[in-house]
Amino acid sequence: MFLIFLLSAFAHSATIAIIDTGFDLDHEFLKPKILKQETDEEAINPSLKNYSDWRFHDNSHLKEPVIKDKTLLQEILTYRNLRAKGHREGLSLNEFEWFKNKSADNEFMGQVKKFKKHSHGTFVAGIALREGENINLFPIRGLNLPSPVVAIEAKTTLEQIAIKSKTPEEKFREEITNSENRVVRKLSKICHYLAQRGIDVVNASYGITYKNITTKFREKYKDLTGTEIDEPKLQEIVTQYFDNIETRTSKVISKFPKMLFVFSAGNSGLDNDLYPHYPSKIRLPNTLSVGAMNGDYLATFSNFGLKHVDIGAPGVAIPSLVPKAYSIDGQSLYSPSSGTSMAAPYVSNLAAQILNINQKLGPFEIKKIIMETGDEKDHLKLKLVSGSLINNQRALKAALLTKDLELNQAIALAKSGLIPMEDTVSMGQPPATSPALLEQKVLNAIPKDISPQEIEEIQTTSEESLPLLSPETDKPDNSTRPPSKDADVQPKSVDPVPSSQSEEQSRPLSEVMPPSSSPIELTPTPSQIPETSPSSP
Repeated sequence: MFLIFLLSAFAHSATIAIIDTGFDLDHEFLKPKILKQETDEEAINPSLKNYSDWRFHDNSHLKEPVIKDKTLLQEILTYRNLRAKGHREGLSLNEFEWFKNKSADNEFMGQVKKFKKHSHGTFVAGIALREGENINLFPIRGLNLPSPVVAIEAKTTLEQIAIKSKTPEEKFREEITNSENRVVRKLSKICHYLAQRGIDVVNASYGITYKNITTKFREKYKDLTGTEIDEPKLQEIVTQYFDNIETRTSKVISKFPKMLFVFSAGNSGLDNDLYPHYPSKIRLPNTLSVGAMNGDYLATFSNFGLKHVDIGAPGVAIPSLVPKAYSIDGQSLYSPSSGTSMAAPYVSNLAAQILNINQKLGPFEIKKIIMETGDEKDHLKLKLVSGSLINNQRALKAALLTKDLELNQAIALAKSGLIPMEDTVSMGQPPATSPALLEQKVLNAIPKDISPQEIEEIQTTSEESLPLLSPETDKPDNSTRPPSKDADVQPKSVDPVPSSQSEEQSRPLSEVMPPSSSPIELTPTPSQIPETSPSSP
């Protein structure tokens, strides 16, 4: 007994930082796992006071629900559950009629989006803790974070004249430059802060999309000049914008080689090799870009990229926590979400488990284990760098073997299947092994389409003059694709033809989260689901 206590006392505890908004610090499931608060740490490390004006941990907005009417809340939760059920297996006629009517109600849909935005960080955090012991969380309010007010000297008369004399074109270019600076400065500040806290894994389930930036730049140009911008010129400006923030952010992240950054790949259904997506397009030894899987196949809303999206993880109808403020009669609530924002914390959780097994592994080794122990699929070889989806048990087996073997040998032996390892997760539920259950698993893995129009992307926002990242449904832009040196890489779609699903009972609103060692998720029936804006990544 003493030996067990001794081992647990010295067990490594990996920490995942969640850059997000809507993170419930008071949730009874999350609270014990949250690393010591910023205010407590300032007394130990005075240098952290330099960051207090950014209020990284200010989550006072989670103390009160944004949906106060319990009847409306119940309808929103029912809507989200039916959407998830439709993604997995389809709806009954009565369910479909109710869902369709609610989807056509713009006021109701506005409340659904409001609830989702308010709860997004809590959804992500619950998935980041889905299995494994000794994993801590560190919430970072990286979204909707305004830059601190900085006192500046009054401008001279000559400077004021120079500003007034700028042409509309010059003002437009200046807006873009200022936006670039804000985006890079904000992430840089967060990275420095996390490094001081010794964070191991950084989960970033958000993004700046090509479609959104193109729309905002087009609107801003017309607002400043009164004329429409030429499309080729716009595409050049947008491409340059992404090149600049990706290059500058890469330099920032490269200064923190001890942290592994896990990015959601985006939900436009586009090729990240051709259409920029920030920050997931950043390519460094300590970054991982994650696409969303629908069973064995890439979800149709998920971005992909043979050069810029590394691996796939479950991202369809994933149940997770709802903030405590929404509890009904003191009972914790769970609600399903779809998107690459759900896939990224799956990988962050696996990375933390790997590190807990062998804390001598660095971000590059952890990334290599995750990418090289995945389940390879022919239909993913033109979609993802690894051509595979994560395999938790194989990755954990490889991590354990690295304690005695060289990295490549450990990975090879883990993939060989020669070394058995009990296929269970911390929630205590064994995998399906009977022939009937295995057959059911295969049937459930047959995917259905979910269009990008259904998945809303969480995007960074700030109080800036150029509102680049407003939360809106992320759809592929109809304009010509931007110039790219990767233009020759145009993988053909390999999404399979939708086929029938077997019936399964829908889960109750109060369901507990299932084990997730298997990447198989149940899937949608698009013919039964109208185009809406489902829960986001």
